[in-house]
Amino acid sequence: MRLVILFCALALASAANAHSGSAAVQGNTDAGPVAVQGFQDMSCGAWVSSTSNLSARAQYLAWFSGFVSGVNFVDRKHQIGLAQMPSDDTLTLYVDKYCRDNPLTSFVGAAFELVREIRPHQPKN
Repeated sequence: MRLVILFCALALASAANAHSGSAAVQGNTDAGPVAVQGFQDMSCGAWVSSTSNLSARAQYLAWFSGFVSGVNFVDRKHQIGLAQMPSDDTLTLYVDKYCRDNPLTSFVGAAFELVREIRPHQPKN
């Protein structure tokens, strides 16, 4: 159920996409594959190509904020606070590094890693 809610939140976050059509992207988490709604091309190649396209880059950065908001919606006990979200410049450097290290993957993986790094750690049961 929580994943359904997350997917709905992500779909709403990407609904304003004027850059291209939307498509589901397969991403991997520790718990297995996850379908993520987003842009038609969410490859690291698309991220790198958007460097000189300020409109596309702004939409990609807004998608990351929407992704984090969706995570917060699903798990309200372990919120990622506004102060924890990196600035656009820092986020750009983060995704640039992710895509350099993983050039044949989707930049959605950078969102998964970002959440793992900035989310308050959950106590182990």
